[in-house]
Amino acid sequence: MDIGNAKCPDCGKPMTPVTCECRYCDIRIEGNFSVSILSKLSPDDQALLIAFVRSYGSIKKIQELLDVSYPTARARIADLIKRLDSTMEVQDNMENQILEKLERGEISFSEAMEEL
Repeated sequence: MDIGNAKCPDCGKPMTPVTCECRYCDIRIEGNFSVSILSKLSPDDQALLIAFVRSYGSIKKIQELLDVSYPTARARIADLIKRLDSTMEVQDNMENQILEKLERGEISFSEAMEEL
């Protein structure tokens, strides 16, 4: 299961990981954990991003690796950047909404901290 994209089967909203467990010593930590923005990308997008970084940002190397034309490689990277940007915007937007609720007095400080 890709935990970065886990959605509630009832309402469809993103789920929050709450348990971490060590398989070797049976230690379990519970709480509200966050996942990185990169973990929210599909496995294919993660692979493309890793390849791009490992090739020092060379679109020509990505073109060779994917066996596609230069414009196609460039378009795939541009799409990946858009997905990264949209993922970051949603998080920033959600944080802003929570802070605005706090400012208007709709939620308490502790409720805002829980949501953040």
